[in-house]
Amino acid sequence: MYDFIPTTFVLPREYAMFVEEFKRSGGVWIMKPIGSAQGKGIFLFSRLSEISEWRTDYRYKKGADQQKEADVEAYVVQRYISNPYLIGGKKFDPRIYVLVTSFSPLQCWLHRSGFSRFSHSRYSSDPRDIANNFMHLTNVAVQKTAENYDARSGGKWDIRSLKLYMISQFGREMVDELFWRIQMLVLRSLFAVQQVMINDK
Repeated sequence: MYDFIPTTFVLPREYAMFVEEFKRSGGVWIMKPIGSAQGKGIFLFSRLSEISEWRTDYRYKKGADQQKEADVEAYVVQRYISNPYLIGGKKFDPRIYVLVTSFSPLQCWLHRSGFSRFSHSRYSSDPRDIANNFMHLTNVAVQKTAENYDARSGGKWDIRSLKLYMISQFGREMVDELFWRIQMLVLRSLFAVQQVMINDK
């Protein structure tokens, strides 16, 4: 059901597995620091030499009776989705809010509102555009630094506008099914961590 999720590794812990996969299949990958926000530290690459510092930064320190990982900033590295669904030729992502009031029993609320963030530039899969964050990232903190950025709309649509546009393209039944599946993703994500969350109201 979730085979659309791109191949993903956590570096530096899974660096060797990542390199094996990269050498096997190549392509464009995206790296994101796990402890950052607003698009900071995110970049795309297509050659291992572009992240070669991992080979030297990732080392082991000898502990008393076991090896301990060196303190290196962790990144998530994923195969980049090269054929994203576009609106007006631009990438976007929906921002949907969920309030979890209890994990035991699980109780959560999906906010009716929300919005979608759009990239400033039209998407291109041309390798020469790999470093253009205005094309590949949708973070407002990145987009607002673009030339001709529209501060009034902020490169956003509310969820209602997104749904209406998609209904005009694909019909209500398909869009209802899409948002039902998004709700199921939310629930299954919460189920996945339910046993390890502290249930402190």
